[in-house]
Amino acid sequence: MAESAASQNERHERNCSREPGGQGCGRGAGRRRPRRGGFILITMAVSSIALMAALGLAVDVGRMFIAKNETQAYCDAAALAAALALDGTSTGITKAITAAQNVPDKWNLNSATISNPTVMFGTSISGPWQANPASPASYSYAKVSASVPLSLYFLPIVVAERTTNITASAIAAQVSTNSIPQGLSPYSAVSTNTTGPNFGLVVGNSYDIQWPQFNGSRGGCGPTNPMRCFNTPPCSGDTVASQMAVVNNWGSSNNGYWGSNSNSVIAQEVMNNIQTQTLSVGTNIDPVLTNGNKNSESIYLDERASEDINGTDNTVPGYFADPNNGRRIISMPIVDPTNPSNTTVLGYGSFLLLTNGLPSNYYAKNTNGNSPFCAIYAGPYNAGSGVGTGGLNGATYVRLMQ
Repeated sequence: MAESAASQNERHERNCSREPGGQGCGRGAGRRRPRRGGFILITMAVSSIALMAALGLAVDVGRMFIAKNETQAYCDAAALAAALALDGTSTGITKAITAAQNVPDKWNLNSATISNPTVMFGTSISGPWQANPASPASYSYAKVSASVPLSLYFLPIVVAERTTNITASAIAAQVSTNSIPQGLSPYSAVSTNTTGPNFGLVVGNSYDIQWPQFNGSRGGCGPTNPMRCFNTPPCSGDTVASQMAVVNNWGSSNNGYWGSNSNSVIAQEVMNNIQTQTLSVGTNIDPVLTNGNKNSESIYLDERASEDINGTDNTVPGYFADPNNGRRIISMPIVDPTNPSNTTVLGYGSFLLLTNGLPSNYYAKNTNGNSPFCAIYAGPYNAGSGVGTGGLNGATYVRLMQ
C-alpha cells in the first residue's frame, strides 16, 4: 500500500532531526560557516612581529656591517702609522703610540671618534705582544685593536641586548727589502763589514758620505796608513778598513757621490731625492759614481737642513726626542769598494745632517773641495719615515700583515 506524501514528509523530518546537531534538512542545512576572522588576525599579528624582526635585522645588521668596516679602516690606518714610526728605540715606541692614536678616521658614519685603541708591539706576526717593550730594538710589528659601542634600534624587539660592541684589529710591520727604486740621496757610506742591518756602522758616529780629496803623493801615504792619503782627515767614524778600501780602490777616481755633475740637477737630487737609479743589494754602483760639485752640494745640503724645524740637535737621540720634520735625515746605500772597477751595494742606512743653527750654513762654512762631507749615522732606512728597525739589508717598507 503506497505511503502518502504527508507520511513521507513526516518521516523525512524525523530522520533529519536525528542528524548530529539537530540542524534539520532545510536548504543549506548541515553546512558549517567557516570562522576565518580570528585566524586572519592571529596571522597578521604573527606576520607583523616577523616583519619587524626582519626589518630589525636589515637595519641593525646593516649598521653593524658599516661600523665594522669603519672600525677596521681605522685599525688598518693606525697600525700602518704605528709601524712607520718604529725605529728601534723607546722614543720610536712612544711616537708609534701617538701616531696610532692621532689617526683621524671616525665611525658611526664619520660622526664619532674611536677612543682608547690598544696599541701593542711584537717581533713577529705571532707576537708575543708588548705595550711597552723594554728592549725595542727588534720590534718591527705593530698591532692596533679597537672596540666601539653600537646602539641597536630594532633588534631589542626580539633580543634583550640594546647595544653591541663592534671590534676590529690590524697588524702592520716593517718588511725587509733588498731593492730601492727611488728616494735615496746621491751619497754613499763605506763599510767592509757585510753583516746587516748596520754593517758595522754605529748609531751616533760620524761617517763620510762624500770623502775628502785623495792625494797619493802625501808623505806617509800607504796601505797601512790610509788616513795620510787624504788632504783632509776623513770623518771620525770611518774605520781603517774602510779608509783602506777607499784608498786602494777609489783613489782619485771616486769619492762616494753618485749623482749628477749639473748644479740644477744636484739641487733636485739633494733636496728632493729624484734619483731614478734602482739600487739593489749586490749591485755594482761603480758605473754611476761621479765627482759631483762639492761647492754646489754644500749649498743644497745646508738648504735642506734649514727646512727642518730642529736646527740645534746634532745627536741622534736629541734630534728624535725634540720636535723635527725629518728633513735633516737623508738615506743612502752602504757600499764596499772591493776593486777599482767594482763597488758593491751591501745595504742601506739613514744619516743626520749636521747644522749650526737655523738657517744652517754648516757645510758651506766647514767644507771645501778638499773636505769630507760628514753626517751622523742614525740607523737603518725605512721608506716613508727615514729611520727604521733594520731588516736583513738595513732597509724596510711598511705594509699590512693582517
